[in-house]
Amino acid sequence: MSEKPSKRFTVSLDSGDCDALRAFAEAQRPPLSLQYVVRLAVRRFLDQHEDSVLDLKPAETNRHD
Repeated sequence: MSEKPSKRFTVSLDSGDCDALRAFAEAQRPPLSLQYVVRLAVRRFLDQHEDSVLDLKPAETNRHD
């Protein structure tokens, strides 16, 4: 069985979120690539919400970074 080829797209993150994600990836042993951590997060999100409808509202902008 052959795997489907990967699709590439661009996403923009808040600089604080990007820094936190990069720090998380680098803190793993062995360190993980940022790309791997994002792919894993997307896969887990999709698995968790399979067959469900999300009530997505705009994110609050008053985060405590």
